[in-house]
Amino acid sequence: MKRNQTKKRMSWLQKLTISLLTLTFVGCASVQAGINDSNFTPVGLTGVQHIGPNFNVSRFYVDGVYGSNVGRGGGGGSSICCVALPKKWRPDLTTEVRWAVGDWSKENLAETAAGNYKSITSEGVYKAKVPVEKYDKPGQLFVHFFAGGRIRVVSSEYYPESKLHPILGDNQHAADITTVGTRVDALFTPEEQLESARKSKENRNRGDWR
Repeated sequence: MKRNQTKKRMSWLQKLTISLLTLTFVGCASVQAGINDSNFTPVGLTGVQHIGPNFNVSRFYVDGVYGSNVGRGGGGGSSICCVALPKKWRPDLTTEVRWAVGDWSKENLAETAAGNYKSITSEGVYKAKVPVEKYDKPGQLFVHFFAGGRIRVVSSEYYPESKLHPILGDNQHAADITTVGTRVDALFTPEEQLESARKSKENRNRGDWR
């Protein structure tokens, strides 16, 4: 009985995790195809949030590639392998980013400690076409999330803790040149999910599990 009640109380975060698993595999397959191009190189993917301790980026995708989550502590999230970047930066280089922000400001500690995340709500789900800022040579791809659905994408061999990283944590003007995302109802539409499932099935039939 208790187990059934827990299932019914699944938060929006958990539901997103379950419904979008197939999109992760399809995204990785498309990136893998780009990596085979000699003009591109594979790099890791990391999210960094500047929204504040009451928020987290529960999920984000870069051109369909799953980028894990970014916790309330800010800094950098998990490093995911891999996305493909051109070996030489070009002015028209952009990427599509989709992300969901969780609001923990009304967290019920007793509930979350017991595995019930009903008190965690959605601050918003966003989608944006974002320019990749100029780099001399391709390094880790960092997606920086700011309040108000704003975002920047940079590539660097230095992590955010380094003073050589392009976006410093104490830079009060870091959000001045952000791209503002569009609010959407969900990370992916039902049609996109169906198309993703179809492509995933095709890959499995070909023996391609990338």
